[in-house]
Amino acid sequence: MVFTVRRISSTNMSAATRGCLALLTLLIASPAILATTALAALSPARARAADPAPASADAAVTVTAVAPEQFAAGATITISGTGFVAGDTIKLDGKLLADITVDDKSIKGTIPAKASAAKKFTVFRGPKKLGELTSFTFVPAPKLTSASPKFAAPGETVTLKGKGLDTVALTIGGVAIPVVEQTRTTFEFVVPEALQTGPVKVTSLGGEAGLKTDYEVFRAPVLTSAEPASAFEGDSVIVKGEHLLGKVKFKLGSKSLKLGEQAATQASLTVVKGSKTGPLSASARGKSGSLAADFTVFPTPVLTTVPKEVGAPGELKVSGKNLDAVATWRLGQLTLTPAQAASAGKVVLVIPAGAPSDQPLIAVSQGREFTSKKPVATVKTPIVRGLAFWPDAAGKGVEGVIRGADFSSKTTFNFAGKSLKTSFVADDRVEFKLAKSPAAAKLALKAKAGKYSGAPLEVDASGGGYRVPADQLAALLPGDFKDDVLKGYDLVAAQLDLEASAHLVSAVEGAAQQGPEGERVAALGLRLAQDLQRVALAQAALCSAMTTGKGKDQAASNAAAGELLRQSKIHAQALGGGLQKLWATLGHDELAAAGLPAVDAAVVALAAAGPKVQAACKNRFYGDGKLVTEASTTVTLDVGRLYNPSISAAFTDVLAQGKNWAAVEKAVGERLAALPVARRKVWQDVLKASKSAVEAAATGGVTGKGATGDKHVETQGKPTGTGKGKGGK
Repeated sequence: MVFTVRRISSTNMSAATRGCLALLTLLIASPAILATTALAALSPARARAADPAPASADAAVTVTAVAPEQFAAGATITISGTGFVAGDTIKLDGKLLADITVDDKSIKGTIPAKASAAKKFTVFRGPKKLGELTSFTFVPAPKLTSASPKFAAPGETVTLKGKGLDTVALTIGGVAIPVVEQTRTTFEFVVPEALQTGPVKVTSLGGEAGLKTDYEVFRAPVLTSAEPASAFEGDSVIVKGEHLLGKVKFKLGSKSLKLGEQAATQASLTVVKGSKTGPLSASARGKSGSLAADFTVFPTPVLTTVPKEVGAPGELKVSGKNLDAVATWRLGQLTLTPAQAASAGKVVLVIPAGAPSDQPLIAVSQGREFTSKKPVATVKTPIVRGLAFWPDAAGKGVEGVIRGADFSSKTTFNFAGKSLKTSFVADDRVEFKLAKSPAAAKLALKAKAGKYSGAPLEVDASGGGYRVPADQLAALLPGDFKDDVLKGYDLVAAQLDLEASAHLVSAVEGAAQQGPEGERVAALGLRLAQDLQRVALAQAALCSAMTTGKGKDQAASNAAAGELLRQSKIHAQALGGGLQKLWATLGHDELAAAGLPAVDAAVVALAAAGPKVQAACKNRFYGDGKLVTEASTTVTLDVGRLYNPSISAAFTDVLAQGKNWAAVEKAVGERLAALPVARRKVWQDVLKASKSAVEAAATGGVTGKGATGDKHVETQGKPTGTGKGKGGK
């Protein structure tokens, strides 16, 4: 006998079947038993009575629900219903679940780990479909692909994109983030105020997912202050504020600033070249913050060209940039003054005499010093302060003197565009001669030492060698001697005028000895009177320049001017003496030719100016501290005492004739006819002082000093009737 053994799964084998197999085994082992058993098995009535009835293939099977209703890959689910039997199976979208267990009311199984979606469950018994379920939710594994925008500030909306996001929860840096809108492919949220940059994580039943990099929570930079609040190019500035760390860019106007050390609340910046005053801002991620006020950038002075050598006194010509922003210029410690307002690119600085040498040029702007790369050497240049001249002995040309400072034997001079031959005397004085008198015009006087020329001086040659022309004296003396009247008339001008006038006195004395003609006497007499006016003008100018006060320091500072005042007083007496000697040479018919009215008018103007000169010298003291003199006492001038001897000298010949006084008065009256009535009386009153002497001489009495009633005596104590007059010849 041959048996075909069909392999049957123990899982599906019934109890009756297992009994038959056991019996079959026994029969094989024993033929007798096999025969007996076979006969019994062939009896249907006995077999059906012994076994339970098998399940009907058409029995009702119901599939009602799946639990849980939401699940993900790898989850264990339970399908409930009725009529399930061992061997029934479950498939999810055609894929068999693992680990299936069955009872009559449920089937359990595990969702495949790789399941990514699910539409329906199908229950099978063999190939036969028993039922389906579609009422459930499969939760796939979430996936994040991007975040937009890539960074955001608190309050801004961010959208995450990916898959399986409709049921996820979101955390950033461990902080739960509320959802605004959520779909299977997007997750939208608003960045909370306190949120910080951190990792992004989404979780659901399907698992968890995240972005590869932390999500950046960005806050716009905030600037609150800058220290200092202003700067030059190249300076460092510390800005303070918030959110300054990271990829923050700083700008001043349109110029990017160089970034140094950086922290969340402050940053170190360098003001780059070319920066201008403007808004200082910090920006990052398209957002920016600025200081409340513009940041000030001071123009940086740049000394491009500075001569390495300059004359002193002289001018230093400097070129560069932003030179008009310089408040103070210095050569070493010496403050310099611009010749005129500086431009941005150029400035001309006045270098005074005595300026230090080998010192740097320093430009000071906003308290900052900008120094030249190399020092500047100074070379002394000659200074001309004044010129005076007078007729030479021959009366054809002129002689003169130039006063100034820093002269040497190598100093060259140019006057009126022509080289001037000079004789060196001292570093403040040279002398010269000209074949003819300079043109009566304003002429330039220049001095030069090598290649360095001092400042030119304008000389008004119409003054005849003096600072003030004769025709201007009458207009100046009646004034109040204010600065506008005496402008430019300083100590040097007074010295030069007195020196020129001293040569006039010498010329007058020489002429008086030679008995000059009337025209010569007239010219010299008028010049003497005009020089007396110049003395008064010089005295007023000197006093106006003196320091007021009686203190030791004031007196010492006025010493040089005071000495010149003393010399001017002595010189005024010499001028008066010269006039006396000159007029003593005149005969009775020459007095009118001597320019008596013009001379007398000059003396009257001098007398009128006397009180104003004294007023200008009031409260001006000079001396060495031990002996102090008020200048007003030095300039006191007794015009009558100075001039009266000259009046008498003009009538020496009349007074010496020995006539009676009536005859003298007649002669005097004839000679004084050219004078105004008021001035004629003054002269007559002066001459009356000699009346008694004249009458005594006419009667053979005593004349001269000591004669009874004789009040006319020279300042030296000599009688006036000793002169030599042409009329007495």
